[in-house]
Amino acid sequence: MFMQKRIVCAAVKHPSGSMLVGPRHYDHIMQRQAMANRVAFNEHECICGFLNQDGEFLTREQAWVVAVSAKQIIRKFTDDEGRLFSEHLY
Repeated sequence: MFMQKRIVCAAVKHPSGSMLVGPRHYDHIMQRQAMANRVAFNEHECICGFLNQDGEFLTREQAWVVAVSAKQIIRKFTDDEGRLFSEHLY
């Protein structure tokens, strides 16, 4: 049975492949994960994106397509359409 892909949380991917996950990028939940794992998640070297329900990391652009298809966008902003931000979802 085909299940529609959906965005489930924000994610930050480190060049090593490690990820932080949470409701919003670099929120207190992600900060605690980074401290617990003793990995420096520098905003300039990491990729901000999202996870779908299968745990796949998607870039902001890939996540936008999934969120639009799943009708998850509840708020749009004129200057960032095509790139998903947590604020689009809630």
